[in-house]
Amino acid sequence: MKNILLAFFQKQNKCTHKNALIGTNEGYCPDCGQYLVKNYYIVRCSRCDIKRQAKLYWDEIVPIDKYCSNCGCSDYYIEKLDSVNFIDANYAIYIKEIANELKNLHPEAQIWVDNENGTIKQITSNAN
Repeated sequence: MKNILLAFFQKQNKCTHKNALIGTNEGYCPDCGQYLVKNYYIVRCSRCDIKRQAKLYWDEIVPIDKYCSNCGCSDYYIEKLDSVNFIDANYAIYIKEIANELKNLHPEAQIWVDNENGTIKQITSNAN
């Protein structure tokens, strides 16, 4: 019981990023400064592969109904989408997640400089 209460209060102190990513899919949170990416997910039935309505429950994606309305199966899987189209918009859940590797988001930059001798040198910067 003590661990459950401790976990509950630790989640309360965590930034919810409610003011972040309004109208965009990635950027910095104005409340905590973390770089966030908006990821989209769809819940599908494991047996018939039909899309199911989903919700967030304690930071977990779960289907709204316990059983699939098409085949009656209770098993499901979660599919991550690269982008959401018009048809999937009613089923998609989006989560604002902290980007783990900023080097994938900001690739290596290269600058070519001509110095006094007339030779060209390359300056490479890695965003680490």
